[in-house]
Amino acid sequence: MPPGFTPASSPPRLDRRGLTLRLRLAVPSTAEAVRRTVTRIAASAARTGCLGPRRADFEIALHEALANAVFHGNRGVSDRTVKVRAYGERGKALLVAVRDEGSGFVPEDVPDPTQPERRHLHHGRGLFLIRELTDGLIHRKGGRELVFWLVCGGKH
Repeated sequence: MPPGFTPASSPPRLDRRGLTLRLRLAVPSTAEAVRRTVTRIAASAARTGCLGPRRADFEIALHEALANAVFHGNRGVSDRTVKVRAYGERGKALLVAVRDEGSGFVPEDVPDPTQPERRHLHHGRGLFLIRELTDGLIHRKGGRELVFWLVCGGKH
């Protein structure tokens, strides 16, 4: 893990009655499905009133999470799916959970892409980007699910 990164303990609590975004999707393990899903969820999330100038951060984080699930978790096997849940509460937060059908991973074992020997590589930055662009990230289900969130008025 990058130096100075402290994983958040828990995502923000959203009031189910106040949700302005509530999506549950099963996404095929393809690059095209990743692109379509990012576009669909980002458009829906913009209506929550929470993204504003952070839409690009959200789109990059969601794309990285989905791409990791499809290509690392599900190994690109087309008959596997990625489960995505997105919840937003206007003026409060946007929360996304992405779960694959793979065997999981240990987040601490993922190399730090800021190390000099890794800076030239064209891969291995997904989790780093998600951490940098969102207000929190946790791993669950033995590394098969990651949850990230953006809080209105958060760190960016």
